[in-house]
Amino acid sequence: MIARVLTAEDWLDLALEELKAHGYIALRAQPLAKKLNVTRGSFYHHFESLEAFHTAVIAHWSKKTSGQIALEAKNIDDANEAFDDLLQKTLRSGEELERAIRSWSTVAPIVAEAVDKVDQERISIAENLLRKTGIPKSVSSARAKLLYWAAIGRLMLPFPQNNVLSSSEISRLAELMTKN
Repeated sequence: MIARVLTAEDWLDLALEELKAHGYIALRAQPLAKKLNVTRGSFYHHFESLEAFHTAVIAHWSKKTSGQIALEAKNIDDANEAFDDLLQKTLRSGEELERAIRSWSTVAPIVAEAVDKVDQERISIAENLLRKTGIPKSVSSARAKLLYWAAIGRLMLPFPQNNVLSSSEISRLAELMTKN
């Protein structure tokens, strides 16, 4: 039997799982290598340093979350439907990983900068969808920010899973936000 060769993405996928389960302290080469049943040398084959790995973890998180949401939004032709879909996903998912990333960003400036960039990208996605629904730029920016801040605020509550809107409540919110 031929063993599968690990890729950088294997390391990054594990990193996101460990980050979600145990926080940023779990993002070290040796413990991750042990979980993958390889030597630490495999880690350094894919990442030149722990800092490079951490940068890659943040980029991977962004791609798996914001990147996926942006792609899905572009694939929905109707702007109102795309905005509703965006809110459904944003307001009903991501607690553990999002909380872990934001916790990490409070102690690591490189992570804080990356998270800020992702936040701005996410707000821009919402703003662009609002503008496609006919909301003027002077209003769409504030609405997108307000919705994003509310979504992040919900995630930071002690029990975000207990503070979830129903699908129909989110759809009504989307309708409200897309009215001129």
